Amino acid sequence: MRAPTFTAIACVALLAAASAQERSPYVQPRTPDGQPDISGFWHIEPTGTYSLEDMSLQPLGAGNFDVRGPAGSRIIDPPDGKIPYQPWASARAKDVLDNHLDPKPHQLDPQSRCWLQGVPRAMANSETRFVQTPGQLVTLHEYSHSYRVIYLDGRPRIPEQLKLFMGDSRGRWEGQTLVIDTTNNNHIPWFDLVGSFHSDALRVIERLTRVDENTIDYRITIDDVKMYTRPWTIGYTLKRNPDPTWEQWEHACYEGERNLDTLLSRPAR
Repeated sequence: MRAPTFTAIACVALLAAASAQERSPYVQPRTPDGQPDISGFWHIEPTGTYSLEDMSLQPLGAGNFDVRGPAGSRIIDPPDGKIPYQPWASARAKDVLDNHLDPKPHQLDPQSRCWLQGVPRAMANSETRFVQTPGQLVTLHEYSHSYRVIYLDGRPRIPEQLKLFMGDSRGRWEGQTLVIDTTNNNHIPWFDLVGSFHSDALRVIERLTRVDENTIDYRITIDDVKMYTRPWTIGYTLKRNPDPTWEQWEHACYEGERNLDTLLSRPAR
């Protein structure tokens, strides 16, 4: 039997090294203060937040997408891809869905009134910039120049009776995963365009794990004892914008938007 050539040995070694590299977990770069580095511009893939659930809905303009079939639902728990509403809340959600193309004022997405989108919708509806400094992480959202300061220094929360559009966020690192716990949410924002809503008892737990240079696994667990029968979880993939010249532009939207009257007065489809 002929001895293996140097070329064959080299090829085997390279394949073995590549295989070992594939098996090795991604090690994130670090910021100067030691945080796993997730700074930069990130966006949901694909973009848009028309509906979280499997509702077989049609696309509605640029930036939105059609969700069809259980595999298309952004809800990964429960397995049926549905929000586990209490019965009264399910009836309210159906009313909004059935009338979302010709809504009355109470059936209109609060975003149309230029109110802030809340958590986690602000992360899903436009590009987000992560800015990391010692003791905190700031998320800058393209829509309506909104932002969120996530404190990592263990400071106490604001008083329970204070309810905010973007809530009160506290974060911590569990290895390479950033865990964000957001409370003190008000009841106004929806999770999507067709009435996936919550109460002021909402608590949101986000888990962000950077799995490679350009990808973050993003899981969000929603809990609201006033609205749902159990906690439920959304799954997204965040993709990094690698363009070093990219700039985040303002998407201005102000309360009192005059087009709201036009929207509500248009003929039914």
